[in-house]
Amino acid sequence: MLRILKIIDHVVVRTALAAAITMLALMTVVSFYQVITRFVFEQPSIWSEVTARTLNIWMIYLGLAAACRAGVMMAVDTLMTRLTGTVRITLLVIVASLSIGMLLLLVWYGYEMAVRVRFQALAGLRNPITGNTISITWMYAALPVGALLAIFGVFAKVVEDIQILVAGEKDTKDFSPPSSPIQEV
Repeated sequence: MLRILKIIDHVVVRTALAAAITMLALMTVVSFYQVITRFVFEQPSIWSEVTARTLNIWMIYLGLAAACRAGVMMAVDTLMTRLTGTVRITLLVIVASLSIGMLLLLVWYGYEMAVRVRFQALAGLRNPITGNTISITWMYAALPVGALLAIFGVFAKVVEDIQILVAGEKDTKDFSPPSSPIQEV
């Protein structure tokens, strides 16, 4: 069971992080294009600002999954280093539960918002194939998708931390999280 979780975790986090990095690169190129068209040619591009903003939002929420998996969100490190044994595991579970609860709220309200705005269009963007407008739902969908991936990251992180603590692989006084998947990319 844990082996399957680790394989899925590895694929999900690496894919989300790779997509976030790709979106950062695309956002940089699109933003540079926007600056060139606005200040050099004095003919601002209609689509580039909206595209850069959408890429930025998706990048942030996909990066959230990798950040949660690496354990860099909602840290309670000071308290964690002072606790040992069952108390430390209990605190890990409480922090993970609160994080997952908050992320579930983001999934719920993000989904609700994406459904609510489905008839609105992204300004300045048209589907290159059909010529129709593009729904703003695609931008809002980043919230529930990123939060769902982050829930998986939080769950995988807490399972791994508990496994390390129970196995006694690290001294309980000098607990530090294992290397993050972010360093692997």
